[in-house]
Amino acid sequence: MRKVWSLKLIIFMTALLAAGAWIPQRFTVTITPSLRHRIYLLDRSPSKAQIVRHSYVLFEPHSKLLQGAKTTRTLKQAACVEGDVLIVKEGLYYCNGTYLGQAKDYSLKGEKLERFEFQGEIPKDRLFVFGEHVDSFDSRYLGFVRKEDVIAIAHPIF
Repeated sequence: MRKVWSLKLIIFMTALLAAGAWIPQRFTVTITPSLRHRIYLLDRSPSKAQIVRHSYVLFEPHSKLLQGAKTTRTLKQAACVEGDVLIVKEGLYYCNGTYLGQAKDYSLKGEKLERFEFQGEIPKDRLFVFGEHVDSFDSRYLGFVRKEDVIAIAHPIF
């Protein structure tokens, strides 16, 4: 009886360890108001073809404004993708004629923000990512995200 109990305990602990290693690699939680969903299932081996307009993408942005941040991995939605037309007029952003939002002049910390300016077709293998909140730090300030910098495609769960 003790051997059966010990075997069950070993199986349970092995399953728990496997789940502990698997779960953090498959899910992410966003705590900022940048996106409306909070929990996402991650596909960490996406092909470039899977990244389309409205896909949620996890990437590591390259910006001096993020120096010293606890984490730099960022989750945003691909609002405009290669072949789409992005127009920026006086800080207002449009993709294929659809209004996306407006850039701010200053960050929440009071730092002057440089807006990304662009007129024309999104280049090959580039994404214009966008958050749904007015204070989202996204392509309005970062510029294009390269598809090769996408770590995962995120599928909203909750």
